[in-house]
Amino acid sequence: MTDDVKPFSGSARSRIQQPAVMETLRARSLQRVADLLKGMFDRFDTILYDWARDLPDAGQQLYMDVIVVVRGKRAEIESRFGAAMASAFMALLQGRIEKPEGGRSLDNVDFSSLSLVNTEEMDISITMDSMVARARLDYAAPLGFLRRRFAHLLPKLEVTDRNNPLDPGTIAGAFKETLSLLDLDVPQKLLVLRVFQQQLLGDLGLVLDEANQLLIDAGILPELKMDYASGAAKKTAAPERKEKRAAEESSKPHVDTEEIFSFLQGLLGQNSVLQAGGGGAPAGAGAGASGERGNGPQVPAGVPEGGGPVVQGAQYHGGHYVGGGGIGVLSAATVGGSVAAVPMVPLNIAPTAVVQTVATPELVALLSQIQQQQPKTALHENASSPSVEEVRGSIRDNLVSDEKTVEAIKQSDEDVINLVSMLFDFILDDDDLPTAMKALIGRLQIPLLKVAIIDKTFFNAESHPARRLLNALAKAGIGWSSQDPNDDVLYAKIEEVVFRILNEFIDDLGLFEELLDEFTAFHEHQQKREDAVDKRTRESEEGRARAELARAMVQQTLNRRLTGRQLPLVVVKLLQDAWRNMLYITCLKDGTESEAWKQAVKVVDALIWSVLPEQGAEWQNRLKNVAPKLVNSIKKGLAAVNYDALMTETLLRELGQVHLELMRGQETRTVSVLDAHSAEIKPEARGQVTAGAMAKADAASVESVVLPEAETLPPVQNALPGDDEHVLLVSRLNVGSWVEFMAAENQDRHKLVARIRSVDKLIFANRRGIKVAEMSGMKLAQDMSLGRARLVMEGEFIDRALESVIGNLRDMGNKMKPA
Repeated sequence: MTDDVKPFSGSARSRIQQPAVMETLRARSLQRVADLLKGMFDRFDTILYDWARDLPDAGQQLYMDVIVVVRGKRAEIESRFGAAMASAFMALLQGRIEKPEGGRSLDNVDFSSLSLVNTEEMDISITMDSMVARARLDYAAPLGFLRRRFAHLLPKLEVTDRNNPLDPGTIAGAFKETLSLLDLDVPQKLLVLRVFQQQLLGDLGLVLDEANQLLIDAGILPELKMDYASGAAKKTAAPERKEKRAAEESSKPHVDTEEIFSFLQGLLGQNSVLQAGGGGAPAGAGAGASGERGNGPQVPAGVPEGGGPVVQGAQYHGGHYVGGGGIGVLSAATVGGSVAAVPMVPLNIAPTAVVQTVATPELVALLSQIQQQQPKTALHENASSPSVEEVRGSIRDNLVSDEKTVEAIKQSDEDVINLVSMLFDFILDDDDLPTAMKALIGRLQIPLLKVAIIDKTFFNAESHPARRLLNALAKAGIGWSSQDPNDDVLYAKIEEVVFRILNEFIDDLGLFEELLDEFTAFHEHQQKREDAVDKRTRESEEGRARAELARAMVQQTLNRRLTGRQLPLVVVKLLQDAWRNMLYITCLKDGTESEAWKQAVKVVDALIWSVLPEQGAEWQNRLKNVAPKLVNSIKKGLAAVNYDALMTETLLRELGQVHLELMRGQETRTVSVLDAHSAEIKPEARGQVTAGAMAKADAASVESVVLPEAETLPPVQNALPGDDEHVLLVSRLNVGSWVEFMAAENQDRHKLVARIRSVDKLIFANRRGIKVAEMSGMKLAQDMSLGRARLVMEGEFIDRALESVIGNLRDMGNKMKPA
């Protein structure tokens, strides 16, 4: 049944102060929506030509007919659509409110139009309801903010989806009215609706963003942050938004090889200036120069004199520091972590040893020897994985240091080693990577160190195969669980890739390209299977939720109309046992905004009215006119949902007898209708039955009927405010996101596979697509606020680690610059 809409009385309307910003918003939003419609029609012909290209001639002709008809009616459609949108804004600004359904008088119901909606109209209504639901889901965050701002501006009104002029339902309804202008059949009108959904509703996010921003600029609830990205805003940003995003991108700390090493050389330059100005090895004090292995001259040992700077973590030998300890002027202690724990300098350097620099090719060969010593057994057999400190210790222990020679790594190569060490410190400390995956990736430290030394574009090129492979392995393993690792094909594949690198990589970077292609193909195949399982789970849960919601909506509708009345038992049976099926199917298929639902509810109102007699012959004459139409509507409706034909005839025959008695002015026997919480309910009350027991009860002995309670969502205890950061985070959570739940004994990662906003339900599954949990969005937000759950950050792990490391180095370097 459709709720009536009526304006406030003059006195009530005068109390609503219309803010000036609302008029600005109205004018701008109407123009933006009109522009979207114009753009849709500008592209209409091209879109349908593309859709029809591969169809047979008959199918193409259907599309061409649509183009011709729409082209001829375009101006009229735009005009009528604009008028409908202006009317929707005016309804809000003039203070119209919806009249509660429960307060509707049965005397005002027009029963002359009782009928079932035709199939063609039903197809269009179903399509419209589906696209509106999809759009509301896509734009849930901006729509929610807009409703709250409207409510703040117009406190006398209850702002809902139905009276929000920028709600997808309002806009789609305005466009639906224009379809009557088109002399097209239903399949052709559905084509027009497809274009409307794609081109107008698909870009509605831009209008909503702009409306929210206009109100924010006017000081209306600016604390509601617009840190979401609507689908349209992602796809088709306005020029000014593109410029803003470009500016933001340019301000990000990009990882650039030349910049990194230029930065490091700058720090080295600072170091040289410090030494030249404040000490270091004084000139003429026997300081010598180091060279490549075997070519360096003998340099006597010494210590810095004259107050020169001391490099923590390094050893001063032969007039030079052996093992810089940190990066440039940044000491090991400043850089911290594994760099400070294990500096790249041999232990116990002999005073007579000559400093010899290890050439880069020989350093790579040394690393290859260490690589062969890395564990290569399966993780379930040997869970050990070298730490960053252990890897650095292996490099240091393999440097020659005796009475004649002490090997030193070139500063540029040592910078790379320190950068990679810091990188793996970040990766292995990242909580978003499962422990087992950290163990596997941790075994790749030496191979990745060789890659970075051989090809320094590793730090710069996001497309570098080694970086892409590492990112792919980490991303694929984000939801991996430690249960049954031997049977997990994904884990086995990642382990296979790791072992191939350890066994085969010497200096040919092509191996990473080969493994990347192989793993990408494997993972895409796995992902398709997982997506198919997730889709089945999602469709099943969404269907179950829709069914639960429909049952609750139907029972609420009946309870509101029946509770507290004295009605003939046959009417209660007809509505609660029979017509409820019709209401359920209609609600499930068409939704409560559809014409079919309105007609079905109108039957309920008409049936109740028909058994509540009034004084005078006028009511009896009206009943004579309505009763046949009512009986016909009930018969058609029950037949449409395949209700038992014999039972239908029995109920309608009893109803006819009641109507006959009423038209003769006779009294008919009635029962009291109670709800589940009524004070009149007594467990052993005589003549009192539940709705479910009506069919078997003796009709003559029934005095009252207790209706079932409509299912509702349980209230959330201690609900967080709507602008809480965790509530906002959950509201933006997309299907496919991983959430880690932390219990007292273990931690589990589950993937969000379904989000059912109509009942505020989140469905989680494991990586195999098996449902493992369901909860409300508020419950998840509460768990997050209490530290019992957290969102697992996805994305490019290596890129994120590099940006963090380089950002830290920049910050430390800036702090060391002289004021």
